[in-house]
Amino acid sequence: MSRRRARAWLLGVSCLVASGCGHAPIAPVIAPESDTAPAQCAKDEVREYFCDDLLPLFSARPAPAPYDSCPASSDIRAGNFPAVGRIAAFDLEYTAYTRRRVQPGHSCCYGWCAAVKTSNPSSAAPVTCENSAGLREGFCMRELESGTSAPAASPFERCPSALKPPDVVAFAAPASARLDTAQTAQRRRETLLADCCYGWCSSTPAGTVLKAQPKTK
Repeated sequence: MSRRRARAWLLGVSCLVASGCGHAPIAPVIAPESDTAPAQCAKDEVREYFCDDLLPLFSARPAPAPYDSCPASSDIRAGNFPAVGRIAAFDLEYTAYTRRRVQPGHSCCYGWCAAVKTSNPSSAAPVTCENSAGLREGFCMRELESGTSAPAASPFERCPSALKPPDVVAFAAPASARLDTAQTAQRRRETLLADCCYGWCSSTPAGTVLKAQPKTK
């Protein structure tokens, strides 16, 4: 076979593999069915989320109607805690909640499980700041679907009584922060989400000027 004929033959095979040499769209690569997020997170795991308005409108594996313009899964984005697995699954409930908050809603929301590090409440950082150098900080997350090995008292038994807050959400995250039941209850009234909120006082470097903090009753 001549070199020219061999080149033409290879080009023809390449076109067959690619389903033609025209401008037909190439289907996106989809993760295998087994490569999905768990339906329920395990004990001491929290479900984390991200929402996006700029996802492709076409997917070979869409989410259920009426959200079939959203892909059924996505890569995990950066979260607060170490992720369990590699795939974020479409979350119908959180998508509906997000679209109700921002009208007209187009967001597609995805969730995955992440490992929470519980801690000892007796060694938790103080919740209130006793001097002007203190900075009141807090962090909220969804309650744990399968509960926790270190539960708080009812009605917050799906919240760890204390945990190691993620460094990415705070000026200074302590090794242990206690559940703030008042803030947790208030957030659940305001957002209608079953969240767990934690609070602590961080010490600021010398010379830092802070606004006066309102006293808590």
